[in-house]
Amino acid sequence: MLSVIPPLHRKLLPLSAGFLLLLPVPALPAAEQKAQPKAEKAREIPHAPVSELIQRILTEEARLDAARNLSALAATPEEKQLAQKAIRLADHELGLAFLGALNRAAENPLPATPQARALDAQVKDLESSVDALQDLVDGFKKKAASARGRNKEKLLAQVEFQEAKLELAKDELAGAREDLIDAGGDLKSQIERLQADHQAAEQRVALSAASAGISPPAEQADTLLAHVKLWLALNNTRNQLKSARDSALSGLEAIRQRLADAERELAAESGESAAASDRASASQSSGTGARAAGAANQPATEIIESLRKKSRNQKIIAGSKLRIRDLTELAATYEKWDALETERQKGATRSLIYAGLWILLIVLTGIIVQRLLHRLFLRITQERRRLHTLQTLSRFGVQACCLALILLVVLGPPSQLATLVAFAGAGLTVALKDFIVSFIGWFMLMGRNGVHAGDWVEINGVCGEVIEVSVFHTVMLETGNWNDPGHPTGRKVTFTNSYAIEGHYFNFTSSGQWLWDELEFLIPPGEDPNPVADAVLQMVKAETNATAQLAEQEWSRVAGAPAEGQKPVSVSASPILNMRPTGQGVSGRVRYITRANERFEARARLYHLIVELLHARAAQQTAVAHAPQPPRQPS
Repeated sequence: MLSVIPPLHRKLLPLSAGFLLLLPVPALPAAEQKAQPKAEKAREIPHAPVSELIQRILTEEARLDAARNLSALAATPEEKQLAQKAIRLADHELGLAFLGALNRAAENPLPATPQARALDAQVKDLESSVDALQDLVDGFKKKAASARGRNKEKLLAQVEFQEAKLELAKDELAGAREDLIDAGGDLKSQIERLQADHQAAEQRVALSAASAGISPPAEQADTLLAHVKLWLALNNTRNQLKSARDSALSGLEAIRQRLADAERELAAESGESAAASDRASASQSSGTGARAAGAANQPATEIIESLRKKSRNQKIIAGSKLRIRDLTELAATYEKWDALETERQKGATRSLIYAGLWILLIVLTGIIVQRLLHRLFLRITQERRRLHTLQTLSRFGVQACCLALILLVVLGPPSQLATLVAFAGAGLTVALKDFIVSFIGWFMLMGRNGVHAGDWVEINGVCGEVIEVSVFHTVMLETGNWNDPGHPTGRKVTFTNSYAIEGHYFNFTSSGQWLWDELEFLIPPGEDPNPVADAVLQMVKAETNATAQLAEQEWSRVAGAPAEGQKPVSVSASPILNMRPTGQGVSGRVRYITRANERFEARARLYHLIVELLHARAAQQTAVAHAPQPPRQPS
């Protein structure tokens, strides 16, 4: 397109466009030149004053929020109906408050502050600038539509330029209006903003209620703790209901006061309008011509103004009556709701009393049962230790049962019984590990190779005779002391039966209760030990021959028949003699088999025989030494 333009014209085109851009717009007011971006004017926006109308709206919104909060506490169907009614009345009351506040704000705006007046003047200047720019853009568009050629291009360039300025001016106007609202200069806009926020909040509440759906009422457990929680919750609900009812009544009194003021003002305006009508009719009848017409204009203006005030007051009265009806119904709704909560709280109080009586009855029953068991045990046994043990066990059992019943009254049965039993079982397994192992060990001790009453055993290095094997313990009478391991000490030793699993034990008892015993004797120096040792061994064999044969037979029977290809087990119960030299002579030690219950008698008898043998040999040697020697034959 530029190729068809002559070179001279091509050079003059940028200059012409720049000249056109520098030309002033004839219809542009001076206020448009004052418009500056917000970034260039960093000013402090004054805080908006809270007017009485906005304060009333905020009070009504708080009343609606209280009704919604209370609706979440409704449990029964009757309470839910009352909650929905309270929300509906509070919402309707808020709508009437918005309507009345908008009418009052349109008729009686707030007195402007210096900052608000400056912002209002700026808004008006920007509005006139926007209107002027809009007219200018429309004019350029009309001219461009009918223009041709180069003139049309210039006009289109001007249209673009003016539209950009128009958009900038609109942005400035929107920002100035926001500043004016924030500064409190536009009360109606503040109320409209609050109304828009309320409507948005209503939509969010409706969406959340639709998504949540209807939840089934929670079942109330019949326990002391549940009744205490219910009583506290009902008391909190009653306090909130009382606060909401007092708020509704206080708002009702304020609206009644404003209604009375509006009715008095309406009555005064009615009298003034009647007097103005009389003056107008009198002037029309007495005056003539232009003087009469001028005199009649002033009463007509007063009549119109009076009618406007009367209409405004009638609207206020009608709205106030509607609000009085809503607040009256709202207070009555809260009162009915409080009556329902009072009845529920009385029921919770009765349940608390019943639970307390149950606990008292359980405690008294436990005391009575404990006294009866004490008397019963006195009749059964008079042994102090056994009586004390039985009393301790009975006291613990009765107290544990009473505690379990009281916990059932307070907390109720556990909801997750299987999980509770599993955890309790795991804890008891760890805590009662020794008792469990002892109980299992009791079954092992009852077997063929176990331990029974009367057996001679060694458990954990302690030897003795078993006198009792109970479910958890083995009681043994200890035998042996520091100088003779065969004598009873008179002490009872109690072991848990866990040694049958975790440890080991020695049972010296077969059916005959055989055990190896030993004797030690001393052959003085100067005497041949072999004859003495042979004599002692033969004497012990003769004394224990019967018991040794019985022991061999019994041990062979216990060992059983040998398997095929194996040699039979040789069992010998013959006495064994060991000799060793010492500094005082030759010490002999003979081991022999005997019964456990005959151990001490057999030892005493053998010692007696050995002493007699040694005395006899000593006497024989003495007699030989003192015998007269035969005379020597002369050689």
